Amino acid sequence: MHIEFTHARTRAYFRRVLAAGAERKAQPYVVAAVTILAVALLLAVGGEFSANALLLAGPLAVAALIPLAFAGWLWRRGVTVPASRLAPRTWTLTEESYASRTADSTTEIAWPDFVSFRTTDDAYVLRHRAGATFDVPREPMTADQDTELAAFLRAAQ
Repeated sequence: MHIEFTHARTRAYFRRVLAAGAERKAQPYVVAAVTILAVALLLAVGGEFSANALLLAGPLAVAALIPLAFAGWLWRRGVTVPASRLAPRTWTLTEESYASRTADSTTEIAWPDFVSFRTTDDAYVLRHRAGATFDVPREPMTADQDTELAAFLRAAQ
């Protein structure tokens, strides 16, 4: 196998590829916010909307905005990439290794160093044994290259 192509990924591409991980990081805070809001609602309804019930439920409802805002911040941070990641990059995929290079950097990793991969509509997302994530965008590949890489990755697992 020898697949080589150059491609510049867009912010929209990264948003789609990174969204699942960002959502997983933000989810506990969204759950906390919803739980706090539910408690505030139960207090207000249970107290028949009395002044005392609203004095307790109101600040609780406002407090729910804190984990919700933090979840939004985590999600945006998770899908936002520096401009350097948008630069054109050349991928070279052989039976021995994954290689990716820009004008400023080069990365080459032997396939056995990857512990897993997943396929999305946009990319093959590879997980390195040290925890780093690498991607191979599918858009610039031909149908034959895409099929060849998919078969190679399935066989390598």
